[in-house]
Amino acid sequence: MIDADLLRSLGVDPSQLDPAPPWAPRAGAERLDGSHPCALCGKPATATGAVTTPEHGRRWLDRCMPCLIATTPRGGGPRAPLADTLAVLREAAQEAGATMTIRTDEPEPAAVDRYLLTLTIGARTIMRGWWSDEATAERKYTRWIGERGGVTGARITLTDEQDGGRVLKSWPPENG
Repeated sequence: MIDADLLRSLGVDPSQLDPAPPWAPRAGAERLDGSHPCALCGKPATATGAVTTPEHGRRWLDRCMPCLIATTPRGGGPRAPLADTLAVLREAAQEAGATMTIRTDEPEPAAVDRYLLTLTIGARTIMRGWWSDEATAERKYTRWIGERGGVTGARITLTDEQDGGRVLKSWPPENG
């Protein structure tokens, strides 16, 4: 990502940044004295670097550590498939007991919602989880039995949603 794109993605106006001197070793260390605000949140900056744009030349981009970490472009390594990322987010929300709607700019692959795991107590659905991989869904099924199966009236069901909701496994067993 070029500096102008970085600033645009952060919503930072380069004309509002302090001019930076030409490159020098350890340039910017003197700026970390607590007197320069983070360009994003306004808290005292704990990290700084120079960015260059054609219109404004070299400028200081001061950020606090949380903003630096949150806004540093990640690259170089392979990106996790969207389906895996969504599955992790869904599981975290379920474990926290939170309701969450996920919106992305990419269409979600249909396989993400293939295997549905449901925990009900009585007539009430308590938790749901979706996985694209059957082996993962079966591991979660076993884990849920161990973690939640002791609750009176608990029922845990694993279904294949791409096969019309066919029940693959159900606990406790019907005749048990």
